[in-house]
Amino acid sequence: MTAKNLVYFCIEIDSVFDSQVLELLLGVIKKNIFKKVYLFLGLRTEAQKQKIKERELPENLHLVFFRSYPNYAFFNIHLRRELFRVIKANDLKIKESIIHTRGELLAWHLSKILKKEDHKTILADIRGATVEETIEFQNLNYLKEYFKVWNKKKALGSLNNFERVSVVSETLGKYLIDGYKINPDKIFVTPCLAGGNFNFDRAQRIEIRKELNLSEKDILIVFSSASSALWQNNGVLKTLGDKKMKVLNLARKKIQHNNVINRFIDYCKMPAYLNAADIAIIWRDKSIVNKVASPVKFSEYLCCGLPVISNDKIDLVKNIVTENNAGIIMNDIDEVNRQAILEILKIDREQISQVGKNNFGIEAILEKYQSLYAKF
Repeated sequence: MTAKNLVYFCIEIDSVFDSQVLELLLGVIKKNIFKKVYLFLGLRTEAQKQKIKERELPENLHLVFFRSYPNYAFFNIHLRRELFRVIKANDLKIKESIIHTRGELLAWHLSKILKKEDHKTILADIRGATVEETIEFQNLNYLKEYFKVWNKKKALGSLNNFERVSVVSETLGKYLIDGYKINPDKIFVTPCLAGGNFNFDRAQRIEIRKELNLSEKDILIVFSSASSALWQNNGVLKTLGDKKMKVLNLARKKIQHNNVINRFIDYCKMPAYLNAADIAIIWRDKSIVNKVASPVKFSEYLCCGLPVISNDKIDLVKNIVTENNAGIIMNDIDEVNRQAILEILKIDREQISQVGKNNFGIEAILEKYQSLYAKF
């Protein structure tokens, strides 16, 4: 495989860019399985470009910028011209490369500018039910929604053009098979990863709890989110606060409550703050967007040894928690009480951390991608 290049295409710097894109590429580079590793990164402004240039990026990562455009049909031709330009300008040898795209849109656009025989070099990495995400959670007017959805449906419908498609959950794979008639033999499951620093660490626990003025007797429930997307449903934190439970809210959206500690921290500090907690919570509403998801924070919670309280709206979370005794699945947030909390606290955190590492740790996910890359 060292004779090939890995060319990773990403349309933007989103809320999980550090945890999912950079962590993955750093891991790939350390494995030394490719001749070169490229990140083709879409940006809108020069200010964004300058900001990323100031970042400490993985060594040996060849960074290439291209101009991104809004996801509307009338911008497609501009984006495709830009993609063609940067591929040509960097003398990219397609036949000597594996092209890994974050999301279906870039895979579709690239298929329109590459020769048909080169489509076999593309790995489309599908991260969620993006059509329903647009309709249910983006609050767009009719025309904007129509044009965004049109593009996304076209992109999802094109997935049979590629030999391999990665999805973050088995349920997402079924969604593509049933809804878009994608060949099941093309689909491979690769969940969202947790970086190598997400481990159960008692020393970090002591340090951060001291900073938060918590005693060892205080039971702390944590909620983390890098985005402010509407599906995150952090309103349940106020309900927990009303029950006199201490909650650590690691999200942009603050919850004003005496029992809620609000912190929005850099990604690099996240493991320490997760270790300070005793239990984590993920609570979602009924939606196909949630049903097919692989939440990044769930991967990180488990790797840090946190038992998880959740409802049954995310299939992956429900299955992992139930099959591995890694927390509890409840029907109603009102079921969360002191007795339930004390039962959850009996679960061994080292055991939970191992479940997390086995299913979502960087080494486990790299192994899955390596297996996929080896098929090219």
